[in-house]
Amino acid sequence: MRIESVRKGASGTATIAVGGSSFFINLDTLSDLGLGAHRLEPGNELDETEIALLALAAEAREAEKRALALLARAEQSSFLLRCKLEQRGFSSRASSIAIENLSASLLLDDTRFARAYAASRLAHRGSRAEGPASLIRALRERGIDHSTATEVITELLGVETEPEARERALEAAAAKALKRSGGDRDEAKRFLRQLGYKSEEIGAYFER
Repeated sequence: MRIESVRKGASGTATIAVGGSSFFINLDTLSDLGLGAHRLEPGNELDETEIALLALAAEAREAEKRALALLARAEQSSFLLRCKLEQRGFSSRASSIAIENLSASLLLDDTRFARAYAASRLAHRGSRAEGPASLIRALRERGIDHSTATEVITELLGVETEPEARERALEAAAAKALKRSGGDRDEAKRFLRQLGYKSEEIGAYFER
C-alpha cells in the first residue's frame, strides 16, 4: 500500500494515511519496531509487514493513552496496568510497549506504587489485621517482585528503620487478632506470627 500523507504532530507523534486508513503513532515507537523515518515518505509503498508495524505502533499509542487515564486515577503496578489494558482489548505486545514507554518516562513506577499501596492498607485497615508478611504477600499478588516488596515494607515497618510505625501496626493487628480468636492469646499470637511479626515483639506486647 502507498503512503498518502504524513502529518507530524507534537511530542514526536505523526498521523500516517495509508490505503484509506490513518495511523496515529509515536515515531520513536515505530523506529524501535524497525520501521525507520526514511520509509515514511508520501508515495512510498509499504509491504504487509510494514503495515502491521504501523498498526501495532498505533495500537500501542492508544494503549498508552488509556494507561495514562488509569494512572491519573491512581498509582498502578506494571502487572496490574498490563492486565487492565489487555482486559480492554489491547494486545499483549501493544500493552508491553505502552508500559515500557511509561516506565521510561517515570510515569509508571512499581516501587512508587508499592509504597502507596502498602501505606494505604496500613492507614485503612478496617477489620483486616496487617503485618510485614501480609503486606509483602499483597504486593506480590499485584506483580511487585519480592526484592522490591521487601525493601518497601522494611522502609514502612522495619524494626530498625520505623520502630514506632511497626509498633502501631502491631498494636492494631493484635487487637484484631484477639477479637478474631475470641480472646485466645495463644491463637492471637500464632496469627500475628503469620502476619510477619517476630515472637519476641509479640511477647513484649502481651507482657505490657
